[in-house]
Amino acid sequence: MRKYLQLCGVLLLAFVLFSISAVAFPHLMSVPEKPPEAEPPRVQQPGFRNDDEPYHAIVHYGSPDIIKHNNGPLFTFISYPQAGNSTDEVISNWAHDLYNNLYVEFQYYQESDPSAIGEINIHFDSFLVDNRYAGVFESGEYSFSLSNPPEEVVKVFNIDILQKSFLDTTEILDFTQSESILKLLKERVLFEHPDTDGFLEFVDESWLQQLVIGEDGILVILERYKFLPETFKTLAITLPYEDLGSALLIRSDQPLSHPPVPDMPSDPGDPISPADPDVSPQGDIDPSKPIIALSFDDGPGIYTDQFLDLFAQYNIRATFCTIGNLVNTQTKALARAVSMGSEVIGHSWDHKNLAKLSADDVRKQLTDTSNAIKSAAGTSVLKFRPPYGAVSDTMKDVAEELGMAIIYWSVDPEDWNTKDSDAVYNAVMQAVKNGSIILSHEIYKSTLNAYTRIIPELLSRGYQIVTVSELLQYKYGDLTPGHVYYDGYDG
Repeated sequence: MRKYLQLCGVLLLAFVLFSISAVAFPHLMSVPEKPPEAEPPRVQQPGFRNDDEPYHAIVHYGSPDIIKHNNGPLFTFISYPQAGNSTDEVISNWAHDLYNNLYVEFQYYQESDPSAIGEINIHFDSFLVDNRYAGVFESGEYSFSLSNPPEEVVKVFNIDILQKSFLDTTEILDFTQSESILKLLKERVLFEHPDTDGFLEFVDESWLQQLVIGEDGILVILERYKFLPETFKTLAITLPYEDLGSALLIRSDQPLSHPPVPDMPSDPGDPISPADPDVSPQGDIDPSKPIIALSFDDGPGIYTDQFLDLFAQYNIRATFCTIGNLVNTQTKALARAVSMGSEVIGHSWDHKNLAKLSADDVRKQLTDTSNAIKSAAGTSVLKFRPPYGAVSDTMKDVAEELGMAIIYWSVDPEDWNTKDSDAVYNAVMQAVKNGSIILSHEIYKSTLNAYTRIIPELLSRGYQIVTVSELLQYKYGDLTPGHVYYDGYDG
């Protein structure tokens, strides 16, 4: 009995001491949890859209210039950056050589299929790091017929802005540390694309051939067919700067004091003279006067705000036909346009030829663009202009389903072709008449300069300048979804 009582006493004392310890020193009594492994942040992949969300272009270096051919049979839209420095020529030459080579190849293709209709669609992302380094990632595709799948185009440029020179991959990463770089690459590929598990056994330095200086890290471009099975599209994998450590060779020890500014004038060109006091301000439509609409495609761009300044000078309104994946680059300008009475409508998501796409792809192009515009400018979009003016029955059916009218034009000065302000001025003034919808592009300095002359001249001739919607609704009333509208001519 005594031993039993002693045992009970010991157990009671132990219990009391345990309780006191738990209260006084709780951290000693708790079992620490295993800290979760830190996951690298998911980074938006530039250049290629995923299946869930539309991809927005990233333009932090340079302003877009475009090689464009609207008239077919090889419809072309090649966008590339120009930043007003000595490296521009190399990038421009690459874009023009690409077009010329593909055009020659297309001509050979036409010999076997004279009815062939092709398309080139190339866009870019550009990044600026510490105002010292820039990375440019060109990506897109081309096709010569509907029967063959499109071919991808990928090109990268890396620029030391201070030295005005291009960087080789060996000047960006230290390849003597390739083992640690490739280990990080495999981790990032697997994290961003878990379905690549099982295909990363033979990752070597050839996977580091195409690098881009990105905003959050070095982008490794893995072209389709070259590294992974063809079921995987081209991938852009970010190696975060903080994870590269000493393997990162580019340093910002000599940053520029100011970011590079593209060749963008402080005014639209020739000084704008004050509006003629005899020219009536644009307000409600006067049925006794001729009426026209100005429309501008392929923006927004660096000149959008200067066009708006010009419109404000003369109290007019216009229509901007906007590319969806560029909306985020100029949200303030688009919101300003709407606040001034101008309108913003869609021009597809990425300037693809909608007449060649399936109903689902057309629907996504239109709805993604409308959603982006509504988010940026706060306006609903029930109209769009098809790239290249290419229209199909499928497109009309989708437009009708979405309640959207299709906007065409009646005057085309081909400013994209001449890039000459005098030629644009002459073409517009010779062709304009009551009811005209005039097509131009807000992305060219030459077009901006032309309209500093065109607008006051049109007003002096008595034209009222309004939006496309105002012109068409004045002429036709409520617009019919799925119908193509070319002008507001009488008769």
